[in-house]
Amino acid sequence: MEPAALAARDRRWSADTPLGDWPRLAALEPAGRDAGQPVRVSVHWREDEHGRPLLEGALELRLGATCQRCLEPMELELQVRPKLLFGDPAQLGAALEEAGFEPCELEPGTTLRQLLEDEILLALPVFPVHQREEDCGALAEKLAQLEPDQDGRSGASPFAVLAELKRKN
Repeated sequence: MEPAALAARDRRWSADTPLGDWPRLAALEPAGRDAGQPVRVSVHWREDEHGRPLLEGALELRLGATCQRCLEPMELELQVRPKLLFGDPAQLGAALEEAGFEPCELEPGTTLRQLLEDEILLALPVFPVHQREEDCGALAEKLAQLEPDQDGRSGASPFAVLAELKRKN
């Protein structure tokens, strides 16, 4: 991948590719889910006013995860908008920084797919949870019962709740 050559030609590229073509993302997907679901990719290479190569992208995909609040399966809807400046990080400047651009130094042999996959991986939440607490399942309800009552005491220990759930499963 040659960012300077692509930017000089003002290249645009859009495609839907199957998740299975993105090995590190596909490895995160729970077993049994469809690896053919699309990853929507739109990339625009251009030069800034000083001739430095820029990449602006839009990536959209759905990825299975486990909610860290209720420990049940959930689906993450990701929308990643990378804005990268290729070259010396000192050249970023206030205008590009305000526009949301970040410096990027490519290692030799890096492909566009690897670069975009890195951007998606960086955007993944460390602790995915359902957007609304009401969407969480049984474990969240049980743990909510552990909230202190008016006396400041909890009705049961969290370990007792987990032990009960473990017996049921």
